[in-house]
Amino acid sequence: MLTLSLMNHTFEVPCAPEDRELLIEAATLLEDKLDQVSNLQGESKVLMVALNLCYDYLQMKQDTTQYCLRLDQQLESIQQQATTDTQDTPS
Repeated sequence: MLTLSLMNHTFEVPCAPEDRELLIEAATLLEDKLDQVSNLQGESKVLMVALNLCYDYLQMKQDTTQYCLRLDQQLESIQQQATTDTQDTPS
């Protein structure tokens, strides 16, 4: 069990020991993001931070997908070149 404090609230979060460090890091990131939004209060503040975090997540997901597609294309090109080189080599 992990005890976290966010926005003057304490939460008991069940977690596996191997997840503890990452959850603490996530809570710290969330607290930092909440502190950055000084012009909103309460639920509006939480919702704005949640929206921003979701946007960041989706952007990273899209970037990762594009990166993987480029890697796949490069790998396919290398494989085709290797096949061509092998076929062109006299026996």
